[in-house]
Parts: sequence; structure tokens; C-alpha cells
Amino acid sequence: MLKQHSQLIGFIRGCLDLAVATAAWFTAYGVRFGLLPYSKGLPPQHSVIVNLIIFLVLVALCLNGAGAYKPRRIKSIFEELRVILLGCTVAWILLLVGLYNIEHTRFTRGMLLLLLPISAGFLLGERLCARIALGMIRRNGWNLRHAVIVGSGRLAQKTLFRLKENTWTGIRVIGFVAEEDYVKGLIRGLPILGGIENLASIIDGQKIDSVFVAMSGRHSRAIRRVLQMLEDTTADVRVVPDIYGSPVTTNLTVSELDGMPIISVRENPLEGWRAIYKRAFDLSGAALALLGFAIPMLVIALAIKLTSRGPILYRQQRISFGDKPFNILKFRSMVIAAEETGGATMAVPDDPRCTPLGKWLRRTSLDELPQLFNVLAGHMSLVGPRPERPELMARLRREAPGFPMRLKVRAGITGWAQINGYRGCTSFRKRLQYDLYYVHNWSPLLDIKIMFMTIFRGFRHPNAY
Repeated sequence: MLKQHSQLIGFIRGCLDLAVATAAWFTAYGVRFGLLPYSKGLPPQHSVIVNLIIFLVLVALCLNGAGAYKPRRIKSIFEELRVILLGCTVAWILLLVGLYNIEHTRFTRGMLLLLLPISAGFLLGERLCARIALGMIRRNGWNLRHAVIVGSGRLAQKTLFRLKENTWTGIRVIGFVAEEDYVKGLIRGLPILGGIENLASIIDGQKIDSVFVAMSGRHSRAIRRVLQMLEDTTADVRVVPDIYGSPVTTNLTVSELDGMPIISVRENPLEGWRAIYKRAFDLSGAALALLGFAIPMLVIALAIKLTSRGPILYRQQRISFGDKPFNILKFRSMVIAAEETGGATMAVPDDPRCTPLGKWLRRTSLDELPQLFNVLAGHMSLVGPRPERPELMARLRREAPGFPMRLKVRAGITGWAQINGYRGCTSFRKRLQYDLYYVHNWSPLLDIKIMFMTIFRGFRHPNAY
């Protein structure tokens, strides 16, 4: 019954998506040929309809392939919107490739360029409105799913707390099933409905839709027995692993290997399509930045050459992605051989080693511009944790737990820690905290946000000296 209900909901969602995609198509058509100047005449009506059908088929296939129609009761709105955006973008790319290779099909590049943002915006807006409406319906007691939690310990109580906090799921817990001998009582205001041996009758008698198995690892045999008992029921079954809440599980993901579920507690956050996107973002961004800063960089280079003796660029060894060394590039801001007497030391306010021009370059962070070449070479990224000196690595590994995770991504010209003021002689532990937040929560939008905030917070800052 529940499976049929989910299939019906998925079918309705699919129909709504296709209706919205159709509206987006004709909106793009109207904007291109109604609001923008166009002198070549309208495309034939049959071409518009054929192209629309191709687009709708691709949207349906790509959204389904991205998982847009799978049951989403415990998925967050951000996960759902990510899936919609991915499916819509892939459909648009396939449409673009297809229309360029199908003969006798007329289309305009202008309309296709408008179609992606309009269709993505329409579909995201539709899903967001549906979520809001569904949340209101569930808060009023409709479209709820009744659940029990198998377990009575800390993990079971945390599961109850999370479900109560996230009312948008529409899952209402009616009680607990004890892992030990059944004893009447209350846990967090909800009754213990029985023991494991009573689970099947509880599910049938209470009309249970979902079961959350939340028992500690010492009950492994009982967990297997519960899962076997639940094979004969129609309830949805979800297992909460006992490693929940551990310091190493801040970025848990679940994958599958030939039918065997695997929980990843730590892995490279930038693999697959993420790595491809990140590299493309870096290459295009660095190339555009070099074009934009070409004249200022030439002026700075000439000023350095005229005002002090020595090379224009300064090279210094740093450690980045994969624990590999590379030579970072900067405009030289200090006198020659500044570290020969005192060794490797960080710059301080009014550092006597800085040249007059160098002080200004460091205060404005313009000395970092040559690192755009490091980005093109693949040593660095536009956004990421700042690279460290090899002389400090042993101490950082010893004194800062979690530091190696920074080496899972390329070092950046700017980063989450820098735009929040943690640069120069500031707390390394706080800087690490912000860097790890970036690593664990990376997204394309976060990179764009950091780049935008760098314009206002990154170039000039009291800690830049």
C-alpha cells in the first residue's frame, strides 16, 4: 500500500515537473522572440513543438535518473533542490548536444541560453512551493507517517529528538520498542509499547508505517533478529548506526558496493563531478582574473623593479593537496634574503623586512596575485585552505587534530577562514576550524560566496601585513 502511494506521488510530481518545464520553455520562447530584438524571423512552429518534446523527454529521464522521484520524506530541501538542479542541467546539456547534431531542426542559441536558468528556476521554485505546502499540511495533522523506534538507550532518544526537530518529515513517533525484557514505562514522554518479541504485533496493531532501529553496537544479534522479523512487514525500515555523533562522523555518506552498504566516515570531498567542476571553475576563474588584472600586475612588477633591488617574484615552498610541496608565487614585498638570519618566521605588523611598496602590497593582498599562475598549473585552487610552510608541518600534525583533512583539497588563494578574519598571526586552531568547515561543507555555491565576500573582506584586512 505504501509503495503504491509512493508511486502515485512520484507520478504526480513527474506530471507537475513536465508542466512546469513546458511553461519554462514557452517563457524562454516569449522572452527571446517577444522581448529581445530578433531579425531573422520566428522558427517554424513544428520545430518548436518537436524541440519541446525532446526537451520534456530529457527532463523526465534526467530527473528520474538523478533520483527526483524517489521517496524523499527524510531528505532535506537542500538535497532535493540539488537533485533537481543536477537533473535539469544534464537535460539542458543533452538537449544542446542533440539539437546541434540533429539535421533540419531549427533553434536559436539565445533561446537555449535562456532556457537553462528559466527552467531551473521554475523547477526549483515548484519544488520549494510544494515543500512549503506539504509542511503546512503535515503541521495540521495530514499526510503523516506513524513510526516506532526499536531501542531505548541514548541512540534511540537522539533519534526521537531529531525527528521531533524536523517536523517537515511528517514522521510522528508513537513509542519505543525495548531491546531488553519489556518493562512498562515512558521514555521522553512516549510509552514503551513492548519488547522485540512483540514487534510484529505492534506494527500491525498500531498501523506503523516506519521503523527506526536505533540500538547500540552491543545489541548486534538483536539488530539482526529485528531486521529478520521486519522482512514480513510492509513498514519502511531505517537503521541508525551506533557511530552517530562520533567526532569522525561529521561528513557521513552511505554508498553501495555490489549490494553491500558501506558507511564512509571520511573520504575525499572533491571526487567525481565535484573535482571536474572545481577544476573547471579554477581554470576559467584564474584565466578571467589574469585578463582583468593584467595591467595592474604589469604596473606592480615595474614598480617593484624600480623601487628595490632583486627579483619581481618571490618563490616559497608550501605544502598543499596530497601533502605535496610546490613553489608558491608572490610579488616580492621584502628585501632580498629576508629569512637568512632569522629563519622562517611569519610577518608581523610594521615588519622591518618589508619594502615601502611591499607594505602596501601586503596590506591590500595584491602581492598574492601571481598565485593565479599556481592555480592554472594545478598547484592551488581559487578557494581553499591556505597552504602551510613545510617547516611547520610536523608541529601542526602533532598539535592540531584534523589538520590532514586540509590536505584533501587544493590550497586556495582565498578561503573561508580568511574572509572571516583568520589570517596572519591569528589563532591557528580557529583557522583550522574554519578550514575544516569548508572541507566538510564544500559546494559550488560556497565557493561563489567566498569569492564574492573576498572582494569586500579579503583584500584589505587589519590582519593583512
